[in-house]
Amino acid sequence: MFGPESGKDSWKDLAFVFDKVRIGEGKSRTAREKEGCRMVEMTCSEHYRCAAGSQFITHTMGRALEKLDLETTPINTKGYETLLNLVENTTNDSFDLYYGLFMYNKNAMEELERIDLAFETLKKELFGHLHEVLRRQLFGKAEEAGQRHILTKLQKNGYALPAPSSDAIKSQNNN
Repeated sequence: MFGPESGKDSWKDLAFVFDKVRIGEGKSRTAREKEGCRMVEMTCSEHYRCAAGSQFITHTMGRALEKLDLETTPINTKGYETLLNLVENTTNDSFDLYYGLFMYNKNAMEELERIDLAFETLKKELFGHLHEVLRRQLFGKAEEAGQRHILTKLQKNGYALPAPSSDAIKSQNNN
């Protein structure tokens, strides 16, 4: 279904999930349809899976963003406004509602793990890209020419000495 914040003004077009086993064709169902709800038939297990993948993730991200204490700026983008609205929407619902989404849905823990894995993957992607940028800045021209810097010795001050060039090695061998 939906939380008190989502349905406070109207139920129009909000999903009202039902399992045919648990609801009949009586007046109460007709009344919900007259309220403008979009009736969605699905099993309980399918509902739990969908709820964890949408409601729980939405509330988790909104509450995580709340911890960042985000503020409006003079240059807000539409995306940032959406995030601010997400924080407001999710935190206006009680923590008990959020806790209920976690506690009573066996799929919620899996979603938390997926969120954690997504952040770890994203950080690795960022750091991996950063590594490549720094590598190009440090060794760009040499690597473009097919050369690689090989460090053979460390000076006592901690700075590395590059390996001698192949010409220098040939010159030493000829002497």
